[in-house]
Amino acid sequence: MMATWEDVGRIALGLPDATIGQAHEGSPAYDVAGKQFARLRWDEGREIMQFWAGDAREALVNSNPNAYWVVKAFPSALFAWLDQVDPEELHEIVTDSWRVRAPQRLLKANPDLS
Repeated sequence: MMATWEDVGRIALGLPDATIGQAHEGSPAYDVAGKQFARLRWDEGREIMQFWAGDAREALVNSNPNAYWVVKAFPSALFAWLDQVDPEELHEIVTDSWRVRAPQRLLKANPDLS
């Protein structure tokens, strides 16, 4: 089963202080405390999620190079073909991205997510 942007939304909006956002050019995104932690992009009709993985970036790319990649223009972000990510893994990477982008006060208030 492949993941979709709709799945991203269900996960993202279940996280503390997550809100529906919009990237600078208008694409859908999810924010925490004014920072994007998931953003939708497309390529040839396929959904791509831009997200943040912190120190796990390289490990994720190495674990599944068909799903994850880095774009030099966005050195702190990671990209994933949503149709190559299973729902369980999606939950983990969306939550991790929220964790990387959330302020310390939210992390402290939600130790089960830190």
